[in-house]
Amino acid sequence: MDLVAAAPGEQQAEVPDILYVVQTCGPTGHVFDTRVSDKPMDKTPLNNPVRQNHPVIAIRTRISAVAPPGGPPGHWNNHPRPPGMPPTPRATNVASTSMVIHSPHLRAALAAVIDYSGGFETYKDTMVVAAPYQVLIHHWAALEHYRDNQPACHDAEYAATTAKHIDIVMSFLREKYGEKIEAETRRWNSPEGATATHSFFWLLLKPGEIIYKEEDETMAPYVISSVRRSTQSEVGFGAYVVNHWNIEYMNNRLQRHMYSTHVQPWAGERAITSLPVIPARFVPGGTKEVAEYRVKLGRQYWELAQQPSYREYQGMMKDKDGNDCGNMSGRVVIDCEGWALFGDSPNAAEGKITPAHPPRRNPGPPIVQKDNLPQKQPHCPCDACRGEGLPRAPSAFAGFEYVDPKKNQPPANEELYFHVFSDLVPAFLLGERRWAFLKTANLSEVRPDTNAFKYLVLEDEVKLTVKALIGKFASSDGKVSPWPSDFVKNKGEGRIFLLHGPPGVGKTCTAECIAELTRRPLLSLTSGDISTSMSAGSVEHALNYFLSLGERFGALVLLDEADVYLEARRTRDLRRNGLVSVFLRALEYYKGVLFLTTNRVDAFDSAFTSRIHVALHYKKLTDTDRGRIWVQNFERLERDSGGKCYVPPSTRLFALESPEMRRLAFNGREIRNALQTAVALAETEALEDGVETVTVGEKHLRSVAKMSSGFKDFLRRRRRVVNDEYEDEEEDEDEEEADEGSSSDSSEELADVQGGDDYASFDDEQ
Repeated sequence: MDLVAAAPGEQQAEVPDILYVVQTCGPTGHVFDTRVSDKPMDKTPLNNPVRQNHPVIAIRTRISAVAPPGGPPGHWNNHPRPPGMPPTPRATNVASTSMVIHSPHLRAALAAVIDYSGGFETYKDTMVVAAPYQVLIHHWAALEHYRDNQPACHDAEYAATTAKHIDIVMSFLREKYGEKIEAETRRWNSPEGATATHSFFWLLLKPGEIIYKEEDETMAPYVISSVRRSTQSEVGFGAYVVNHWNIEYMNNRLQRHMYSTHVQPWAGERAITSLPVIPARFVPGGTKEVAEYRVKLGRQYWELAQQPSYREYQGMMKDKDGNDCGNMSGRVVIDCEGWALFGDSPNAAEGKITPAHPPRRNPGPPIVQKDNLPQKQPHCPCDACRGEGLPRAPSAFAGFEYVDPKKNQPPANEELYFHVFSDLVPAFLLGERRWAFLKTANLSEVRPDTNAFKYLVLEDEVKLTVKALIGKFASSDGKVSPWPSDFVKNKGEGRIFLLHGPPGVGKTCTAECIAELTRRPLLSLTSGDISTSMSAGSVEHALNYFLSLGERFGALVLLDEADVYLEARRTRDLRRNGLVSVFLRALEYYKGVLFLTTNRVDAFDSAFTSRIHVALHYKKLTDTDRGRIWVQNFERLERDSGGKCYVPPSTRLFALESPEMRRLAFNGREIRNALQTAVALAETEALEDGVETVTVGEKHLRSVAKMSSGFKDFLRRRRRVVNDEYEDEEEDEDEEEADEGSSSDSSEELADVQGGDDYASFDDEQ
């Protein structure tokens, strides 16, 4: 039996199973007094000698102390006292209490049952566990199971000693916390609803288990990494600092992202579901149901992370800082890798690559360092077990870190892996030409309107040509099939369509209908998206940025009103020449499908002619064309409204046959705008009358026609005035030029006469 070293002249005493140690510290933390006992002690100084042999565990309490006034000089237990510290200090309060585990049998048992350490190191020669001994109580049941089911390689003596030491620890914990833990667990199972006290809330926060946090009206799962109490130097002294992680896409890999949440103290009992973090067993909606739903979202995230994906979205958006940035309803391209490359910084549109990170879901507490994720199941490190050399099974978290969804398979424990995926994916918003984070639950498959091209009002020959050429680009995998290359590699693999004609004849609509027909995204750009400074450098960066996205997404790129950048070069306009050169080079190396629209094709630089594969001319609309457009808009209105909107025959007849509508000669865009305005008038009237069906009557369309007619008459009058003023200015300029010319002629004649006289005089002198 182990003995404690005794003082000279004393008999040796047995080493107790539990040794209580009290250390007295000065203001600087220096330990100048150590007292030991086999029973709990108060803070009264004892003059016990320091024991040399080790018990199974030692309960070490450190108390802070200050010196009383005066006091004889000297030393305390032969330790030099700190400057100004008398030999008999006065205890003030307990600074900390911890358990020092000396028993190698107990240390090995803990190493065999702790599957997620949470920062607790199981392979040290001396383990120190701070009160209230969370890691021991979290593994209470596992230790008891291990005690009765030790490895077969343990001999009888080793197994008996291990069982005894486990019982010693369990007995200590049961005496210290047993009744309090039982009272806390009764609160969890209360029929009035599960509650918890702040003092023992840590019982529900075992590292490696799942907690939920309410975020954007949904329950987001995380894995607990570690739990500690905040210190005096931190905000909210006494709060629980819960470090946790989930799986997000960062730096071209799916990996863990660490977060930290403070759970502030509260008095008495509090409903567990009202706390900032909720253990999985108490999550509203049912543990199994919520877990299955989150696993489904995680699988969806995994699939989306493998390649750019074309989707529709309806819901709230987040920016890169985790802030709400509005609602949207429209089409997007989910592209995790693209976000990692381009991000959403001011430099993105200038082609500069910036590192991108997922949005912060928990602003406030700092981001914590990653812990060491266990890759193998825990095992006993004793000599007998190591000698067996048995292979260790992978842990529940094996393979969770740094996964490439394009190359790797999901980890073996994919249910847990997908369970803790983030529900925010990075996406490019096609309508707004910017990046944002979207919730996977609000994404849906794109439902293209493949009949849109059929209803496009174009000449049959033009429609046939477009459909034949673009059909080669319709594919289900979202990749553009290149046409025959140029002699130079990577040149001439794209297809460029020029759509030219007057406004409102269907140029932009053609590109939109082709996108629907091919089931591809449409990246629609204006000159403002490319650049507002009109410098060749900024235009080149922005153009390369958007064309690169077009290639990544397999999108059709539409550059509306392209004549701004494609005007003919001039000898003295170096800035204009630089813009044209930038566009020529970009078009040469673009590998996708690009649509250029313009109503000023005569101003194009001649160099663009060889870059354009198909040029389609759109003629002015005839009355027959307008009639077809009206009919199609009426049919679409009734179809898309689900029968809530009705267009009677009288309204149709007025739109198609009335002289006033024909006199207006609406183009396609004006027809659409006129119908939208008429519907708005009809909706207001239906709301006032309290009827559900919105009837777009002739009077609504007549009101719109009257407003449009008045506006067009105003424009015509205004243009006439402007033209008259312009002609007057030209006449004035001509008169001024004539006057200047006559004055110049007179001056020249006078100079000639004067010059002749001088010359004659000179001759006479000669």
